[in-house]
Amino acid sequence: MNIELQVPLSVEDDASKQEILDCARDLYIEYGLRRTTMEDVAKRAGIGRATLYRRFSDKEQLFQAVIMRDVQRDLTQIQAAIARQKTFLDGLIEAFVMAVRLLHNNPLLSRLLTTEPDTVLPFLTTGFQHVMAYCRVFISTQIVRGQQAGHIKSLSSDVMSEMLLRMIHSLMLTRVGVINPGDEASIRSFAQDYLRPLLAP
Repeated sequence: MNIELQVPLSVEDDASKQEILDCARDLYIEYGLRRTTMEDVAKRAGIGRATLYRRFSDKEQLFQAVIMRDVQRDLTQIQAAIARQKTFLDGLIEAFVMAVRLLHNNPLLSRLLTTEPDTVLPFLTTGFQHVMAYCRVFISTQIVRGQQAGHIKSLSSDVMSEMLLRMIHSLMLTRVGVINPGDEASIRSFAQDYLRPLLAP
């Protein structure tokens, strides 16, 4: 299943936009969000400020676009992993494990949560609704397909998907605990022992 947030751009415009996002992401990792200006991004991308501002109205919109692209790329990997599982429930468990791992190992999020949490936390909490909504559609669709196949409990797919997302979100923000998001074995054990019984029919 392909989920698109926006009307596809032309090939040339899309390539230019991707270059901008690549440059912005690299600068955020290298210098941090606070110290990176729109002028820095334009210079790194080899374009004028006016060109950059035509595509992204301000620094916040640019940062959101960088994060959303990371989310879209993660979902592509997760979708491929789901397709390799024997049942939809297995796929959902694998999706949870992969999402936690990918977010924990994301160099941009790791950098910003470590060095300037006060700058990034507002976006990752109160400003994160659009990302959560985007991901909820993806997970809810997988749940509905699993329910139709008899692999997943017949409860509200929206509630179940939001429950999983809130767990993933919490593990993204709180990186130390008994459930260790940096340890795949810890995440798999939690998913198998606690999530599977909640989701199984």
